[in-house]
Amino acid sequence: MRRLSQPLLRNGNQYQPIGIEEACGLIAEHGKNAQVNRTLVMANGNYSNEELYLIQRLSRTGLQTNAIGSFDYYKRGTSYFIDKNDIVPFAELFGAGKFYTLLDPETDALSQKTALEVMKACPGTPRYEFNTPETLQIRDFGRFFRSLNHYLIRNNLAKGIYIQGLGKQYETYKTQILSEDLVPLLRSNNLTEENLRDFAEDLLRTEAPVFVLWERFLDERGIIELENLCMLLDIQAKPSSGFLSLKAELNSQGLFDMGIFPNVCVGGGQFDEGNRKMMHELYGQPAHTDNLDLPAHIASCAFNQCYLFNATGAAVPRDVMDVVHNSSWSVLQTAFWDEHSHDCDLLLPASLPEESPGTFTDSARAAHSSKADTPCPLPHDNVKLLSKLGEPFGLPVLDNNTDIFMEYISFFHAGCHSQQRHFFR
Repeated sequence: MRRLSQPLLRNGNQYQPIGIEEACGLIAEHGKNAQVNRTLVMANGNYSNEELYLIQRLSRTGLQTNAIGSFDYYKRGTSYFIDKNDIVPFAELFGAGKFYTLLDPETDALSQKTALEVMKACPGTPRYEFNTPETLQIRDFGRFFRSLNHYLIRNNLAKGIYIQGLGKQYETYKTQILSEDLVPLLRSNNLTEENLRDFAEDLLRTEAPVFVLWERFLDERGIIELENLCMLLDIQAKPSSGFLSLKAELNSQGLFDMGIFPNVCVGGGQFDEGNRKMMHELYGQPAHTDNLDLPAHIASCAFNQCYLFNATGAAVPRDVMDVVHNSSWSVLQTAFWDEHSHDCDLLLPASLPEESPGTFTDSARAAHSSKADTPCPLPHDNVKLLSKLGEPFGLPVLDNNTDIFMEYISFFHAGCHSQQRHFFR
């Protein structure tokens, strides 16, 4: 693999270097001729918030598409986007009464390393680690948490403000879960009701329990049922208790905050007339915000063009590569390339996270500024390049982080938004 330092255009089975201006012209030509929502855009969770914001801006306007997704959450849904008020901050881990953990010993992700350092600094706090010889062996955490919730409700062990009215749709959830047979839920993890009882008793005895879980081990049902559990036991309302879902990539959370999903606007909310109007005013043109079933569209190869923003080389799903191979025009932004790969028509050079300043959002939804500690070898880092790509489409120049930050925070709304929270699902 070699560092990509300039755009490369495919000619047969070879790539030829071209200039930045020519590359921008080619993208503008194809983008202006694109059919609405027939261009697929996929982004990597190691881009900064500023870079992700520019990617969605370019996609929804210049490329005329809302078919936007990420490698991190492809086919996993959007339930991993949690209101900040419902997450245990890293600092509050110091007050936990007990840690219930599910971690990945094979990863050195910053989020997990931070959580481990905090727990190491709390030697007096007991820890229950799933999937050890001494603890419950769980294969399907969605079914485990659902079976636990079933047990708590059936035995009148659920308590607190959420089941007394703060939690919305509790009666519907209660009726639904009690109508299910507990035995298949238990069987899926080879558990007994006694296993549930022992775990529930331990959890109920703990004053401030915190679940610290590696997010990639949880499917969408798992994260939903974990939220339900925290509401059933009233632990979500107390300091230093609840859950922290550790995200894998440096800025996986930023994918939600910057709207890298068809149904998520910048700021993490749903699209409405207010933010559509704001996009129009800021971008000088309407943005495409149609809600799409992205996996279904990808499965049917319903795209003519494809853009992969993959600076750090995340694994690309096979069916996304099928879209690339069936597209009439495909672009890859990457820092490193293999001259024997001939998948995309145009390669764009990318700066790496350590080469460009920016903001990143951690698993607890706290934003952090990052300074470039390695000189960028490129004439255009990601921010400058992405801004330049938007110019032929009439998008205002946004080539510095301060201006980008001031623009994207326009979409963030202060407050708790309690009407959107605390739903049993």
